[in-house]
Amino acid sequence: MAEQHFSRVAGRDPAYSTGLKWLLALYALSAVGVALQRTLLSTENNFLIYRAAFRHLVAGQDLYAAYPAVHGDLFKYSPTFALLFAPFALLPLVPGYILWALCSAMAVPAGISRVLPPRQAGVALAIAWLGVVGDMQRAQSNALCAGLMLVGWACYEQRRQLVAAAAVAAGAFVKIFPLAALAGALMHPRRLRFAALFAMTMLVGIALPLLVTSPSALAMQYQSWHAIEALDTAPLSQYGTSGAGLYGGLMGLVRAWFGVQWPHWPVQLIGVVLLITPLILRRDRWGEPLFRVKAAASVLVFCVLFNHQAESPSYVIAMIGTAVWFASAGRTWWRVALMALAFVVVDVGSTDLMPRVWYREFYVAWMLKTVPLIPVWAVMQLELFGLVRDEGVEGNRRSETT
Repeated sequence: MAEQHFSRVAGRDPAYSTGLKWLLALYALSAVGVALQRTLLSTENNFLIYRAAFRHLVAGQDLYAAYPAVHGDLFKYSPTFALLFAPFALLPLVPGYILWALCSAMAVPAGISRVLPPRQAGVALAIAWLGVVGDMQRAQSNALCAGLMLVGWACYEQRRQLVAAAAVAAGAFVKIFPLAALAGALMHPRRLRFAALFAMTMLVGIALPLLVTSPSALAMQYQSWHAIEALDTAPLSQYGTSGAGLYGGLMGLVRAWFGVQWPHWPVQLIGVVLLITPLILRRDRWGEPLFRVKAAASVLVFCVLFNHQAESPSYVIAMIGTAVWFASAGRTWWRVALMALAFVVVDVGSTDLMPRVWYREFYVAWMLKTVPLIPVWAVMQLELFGLVRDEGVEGNRRSETT
């Protein structure tokens, strides 16, 4: 489906059709290459956790208990995610990982190509590629969630409310933060109808594991999930201690830099207010495609900056948002500088190109991965408020979302 849509969108602009197809091939080949690397040459614990969760769900075992003989760490996603992982869990390890990596990787072009015209979509996909590869190497679901959020956002534009509700709900059953994409529904008509459809979709998703388990067992799973989520806070000692551990967005940065111990929720509440306020105050701009695209980009960056459980691979979501913002924005030297800084620090800085001593002593210890996203998101919000002028690149001003 993603390939058909991608080809259809590219075909509208023949000059960029070839480049977009090459990018699509790059994403697909990267997914296969990463899957082979992380199964034949090494083992990725996250994928083992997901695979085991489906079997535990079917067997009526507690999804959220420790299973040290099978994998390290704990399963922390919804019972619905455990069920939906069945196609990848039932296959042998290598083809299962390949299929999972392909789904995660191809969700990104499926989403970006729906919210941007072809030329801008190519720019955004080129920028986002390195982060997506990093996410696949950890078998993470962040790229998938970002793609689902963008698909849902685009379906708002097309008045396909049921598909939009399903896309956002699917992301929420993987990780809770894709619910932030509901902000896009504010800018479109028939909001009460969409709310009803979304509630219905969520109820169906919540009950979906009943296909393979009993009501009492499912109730137990949701109780265990609630318990682990309630305890899933990030102590100060976890920030800045491991490249694969918690970065914690702004909350982790503030704690690492200033040693403060205040709760996360005040910072997150401020973030929600800053995110929603321009959407409410600038109703006069709801009809502008560029405004809606920038709002989508802002939501993606918000999901990382204000997520106290954001891990290193989670930052691909913010980089996809940053890439969408940059691709749709007018070219100025300072926007190019912000994009370059974010790409180098967030993406390149997480690779082996950075000396390990610098990585450990400065990059991780001082949460530098978060720093470039702060001015990027600030500019996004200022543009949405109308305090920073941006007419966008040619094509975004006149194109409706495909």
